[in-house]
Amino acid sequence: MHLTLSPVRTARKAAAAAAHARSASEPCHPALARLEGTVRALRSWSCCCGGAVDGSSSSYGLALLEAVLAALGETLATPRAAAALRDAGDQALDGFLALADAYGTFGSALLAARQSAADARAGARRGDGAAVAASARARRRTERELRHLAAAMRHASRHAAAVPGSPDAAGAEVIGVVAEATMAVAEASAVIFSRCAAMSPDVSAVSSRKWLARLGVAPATSKVAPETAASALERLEELEECIAGLESGSEKVFRRLLQSRVLLLNIRNPL
Repeated sequence: MHLTLSPVRTARKAAAAAAHARSASEPCHPALARLEGTVRALRSWSCCCGGAVDGSSSSYGLALLEAVLAALGETLATPRAAAALRDAGDQALDGFLALADAYGTFGSALLAARQSAADARAGARRGDGAAVAASARARRRTERELRHLAAAMRHASRHAAAVPGSPDAAGAEVIGVVAEATMAVAEASAVIFSRCAAMSPDVSAVSSRKWLARLGVAPATSKVAPETAASALERLEELEECIAGLESGSEKVFRRLLQSRVLLLNIRNPL
């Protein structure tokens, strides 16, 4: 029997019901407990970081994502998970493929954003207005791509991957927690992609510090003093470094997603 992709709220209730049904004589596997803990931490971050504007928060979100996927990998390697998920349909695998594809695109978008900041800095250093304008156009294209990615992740987060039902409480719990983790990853990814879409400044306005506050490069103030040319160039360089840090975190998440999909493939098609 297959359960159609259901809304997040329904899947959460199912996971909670499965956990409640677990016998006290069969305690939660340590790997499953770690996964549940990392998912709670990631959901807390996703819910609480909406008003934040510092770039370090996005890096922290990526670190939490990696922790969830690392714990998921440990869970998928257990015999209990293999038994519960062996009959899962291709939709579970497709879900991780979609997440991996999203992070592949995200990595390319971050590279483009870092390049546009570098081009803006080089153009500003030379006093080349055309180069600065071209970098601004490139940034806007990257911003649109990131917003599309965020929308795709928001859609994915509203639906859990279709998975088979399980006749026993332990199997149902594994299925529920894995689905919960998948949705938490999609939710957090939507937040991160949206924040990164807004993080790059309009490079034609590098005399303002307001955009720097969006990444935590400079504190937000109600009245913004003009930047000197040297300081503006320094801020653009700091922006490049911040994006490079996000690229590193994104690459780690991407690798974890690929590893999770390989584990699912091995469960689905054992040797």
